[in-house]
Amino acid sequence: DLFTALDDHTGGLILMRSSPYYRAVREFQEDGNLWEDRLTKLRAAFDAWIDVQRRWVYLEGIFFGSADIKNQLPAEWSRFKSVDGEFITLMRRISS
Repeated sequence: DLFTALDDHTGGLILMRSSPYYRAVREFQEDGNLWEDRLTKLRAAFDAWIDVQRRWVYLEGIFFGSADIKNQLPAEWSRFKSVDGEFITLMRRISS
């Protein structure tokens, strides 16, 4: 699982900070800070990605779960259908 690996690596960096070698060598500190920043940003991106997927599933239920929506909001339904195709294509590319 990506989240577990990411949390493990972040935890490893935190443990490295407690090492006397980490504090004694400036390059370790710089590299550690760089990787911590990268991992933090990656975690934020994953969290946003999961949020988008959760919201998308909710909207799919609204737009594709009822024929009334298609009739009442035809422009929005058409737009969502178009973006939905792009979203599904993107998710397939990412998963492969």
